[in-house]
Amino acid sequence: MAIVEIPRETDRFVLHFDTDRKEINAYALATSLVGLANAIKEANSIVNPGHSIEVVVERLDDGSFRATIKTIVKKAKNIFSHEASKAIIYGLIATWIYDQTLGADKQPTIIVNDGSVEIRSGDTIIIVPREVYEAKKAVERSQRFENSMGQVFSGAMLDRDVSGLKITPTGNWPTLPAIPRSQFKALIERHSPDDANTIIEDAHLEISRAILARGRRKWEFYWRGIRIAAPVLDESFFDDFFAHSITIAPGDVLHAALKIHRRPDPDSGIMINVKYEVVQVYNHEPRQTQSSF
Repeated sequence: MAIVEIPRETDRFVLHFDTDRKEINAYALATSLVGLANAIKEANSIVNPGHSIEVVVERLDDGSFRATIKTIVKKAKNIFSHEASKAIIYGLIATWIYDQTLGADKQPTIIVNDGSVEIRSGDTIIIVPREVYEAKKAVERSQRFENSMGQVFSGAMLDRDVSGLKITPTGNWPTLPAIPRSQFKALIERHSPDDANTIIEDAHLEISRAILARGRRKWEFYWRGIRIAAPVLDESFFDDFFAHSITIAPGDVLHAALKIHRRPDPDSGIMINVKYEVVQVYNHEPRQTQSSF
């Protein structure tokens, strides 16, 4: 019986592509790395509000082709950053992967203990710190996180010689099973965004209420005469704000890329807007003030 213990905290982990070759398709590697970086950033915004995270590739190794990832958490200078950050991102990502794949054929057995959670399936037992498992349950509610994890596997799918994929801490982890290529498609289809139901608008958004912290809390804007709520997901915009390069006030305008999620109305078939996200801020325009004479 294989017993795998997921560590509680680590700031380095390795993305393994199982392949007999000493190389990998560049587009496959880039797609998977971008998906993993986006998943890490989304998870961090949920479990570490008030802290930004930088994702860097430290080195690439052949054999079973490996990319070593390091996460660097930075404390933001705002009132929401009083708590210490938690280096549990690897643990919750690994737990999410095995929670999804171990139950592909038969629902795994979940045993909750005081300090840990056991995920049992067949001859495999994954032991997860309970804090990590609870964080995973919070993060998996994010469609952005799940879409990004789907991209990790869709990237690996682009190289026909990749037979499996796994994410491990640094060091030797022979008992941690790889996800076989045969399971990639299910993860991709289950967690890929429906691009037909999303559009990107070039928008001028008048700020009604600002959330001066990184994360997915929703700002309020006026756009085309209507009031909408949307998180601001552009990390460079917050970098400028916390560096005091810009100041924010109600009435200011963000020239931005607005992602709109839509669904068809069941009665009329007309597409209606159901969710908004500000994915990139092009420019900040201070409110116009009237000069006195």
